[in-house]
Amino acid sequence: MLQRRKILISFLAITVLQGITYPAIALGSESNAMQVSSNSQTAEPNQNSNSIQGGDSNTITSDADDASQFSDSASESTQPNSVIHSSRQNRNDDRPDSSEPDKNNDSTSPNEPTKPDKPENGWDQNKEHYYENGTMAVSKDVFISSSPNNRKDGIWVRFDENGNLVKGEDHRNGGWYYFDEETGAMAKGVKHISSNNGKWVYYDVVTGKMAHGEAHLNYDKEHTSWYYFDQNTGKMAHDFVYLRQHDKWVYYDKITGKMQYGEHYINDGWYYMKPVTGALAKGRTWLDAGKKWVYYDKTSSRMIHGGAILDGHHYFFDPHTGAQYNKQQIIDRLTSQARALLNQHPDCPGVLAANGGLICPFGPCMAFVWYIFHSAGLDIFLCDGAKTGWPHHNYDWYRSRGRVSHTPHVGDIAFWKFGDAWAHDYDASHAGVVVEVNGRNVIIIDAAYGDIGIRSAYNGANYAHPYYDE
Repeated sequence: MLQRRKILISFLAITVLQGITYPAIALGSESNAMQVSSNSQTAEPNQNSNSIQGGDSNTITSDADDASQFSDSASESTQPNSVIHSSRQNRNDDRPDSSEPDKNNDSTSPNEPTKPDKPENGWDQNKEHYYENGTMAVSKDVFISSSPNNRKDGIWVRFDENGNLVKGEDHRNGGWYYFDEETGAMAKGVKHISSNNGKWVYYDVVTGKMAHGEAHLNYDKEHTSWYYFDQNTGKMAHDFVYLRQHDKWVYYDKITGKMQYGEHYINDGWYYMKPVTGALAKGRTWLDAGKKWVYYDKTSSRMIHGGAILDGHHYFFDPHTGAQYNKQQIIDRLTSQARALLNQHPDCPGVLAANGGLICPFGPCMAFVWYIFHSAGLDIFLCDGAKTGWPHHNYDWYRSRGRVSHTPHVGDIAFWKFGDAWAHDYDASHAGVVVEVNGRNVIIIDAAYGDIGIRSAYNGANYAHPYYDE
């Protein structure tokens, strides 16, 4: 029995030394050793027990003549006990370990989360990431068709650097984009978003990039027009905008944002936008639809109504339509107003004073003339709008401009120099308005003798000619 054990130990030692180079021999030796060990355990259990525990190792090593070279060449760490332990470990490796999951069993514990599959193309099973040719889409835009067989219909989406779907506003590639908060679909066309207290913007129908500045849209019937989007925020304009590159003012509708053309009533005023360019008209303009000449302020472009001095000329525009009056229409308006005041008793000096004018203490005649012009809306035609009830102030103004003669015309202002004027060295002391001229018969309306009446002109009149320019 002792001889058999010596042979076994020698064989095991040689096997361990050569096992790295000859694994087949080592495995075979281990199998034989296991068989021998099994037999020994059956025949002599006490000796086998001592051998495993290493209590009799010195004896086994000293009696093993054939294994003396192994004992001398091996280091102290390579003892028979270690060999036997390694053999036991190898036997255990062949047995299933209940503490480790069976690698051949594909079943998954219900408590363990399911890892998303990585498809070749499309969404993972949790629809969190998207794959193209087996690679997750990151930092890129992807077109996702509505169905595998339909490549025309679908949506563009964007994935960030982590492969997550981008939603809401996103700045990339030098521009702003918007992606639906639910689906992530890239916005295209006109859209209302909540930023900047709410605004309408436009995203290019091809690229999805937010538009800035002037843009012509024609992607559908509803949005075919010129628009303007703020250079910084992209907000659609709904008001007057100055286009510097074209040196023109234009107007975009308050609701649709479309550039407007033709006549429009905006903020209590009339404007005209030229048919082709949309530029706001300035100055004297012919409106074919109304068959009239009108005038738009050169600064504000708003239509002018009433009297105005423009470029050194005196004009009157209808208070309602803005139509320019010619000379005869202005005169007719003045004389009609004068006749309407016959037998009336307006407080002409009081109204004049209320409007900042000077009152003449010698009588209301000039205050009445001023009142005719004022109530007719023709203030600028009387001394360019000067407000004074002194007759000689008005007479001197016209005479200094060469606008006084002895020849009367309807619409002229008649002046006389009566007694008080001589005493005070005034060139005029009474005034009235000429309403008719029939040869030598000149008819005036004035305030005299305590009333307003129509009468023949007094002798010695001089006539001032207001600027009734056409």
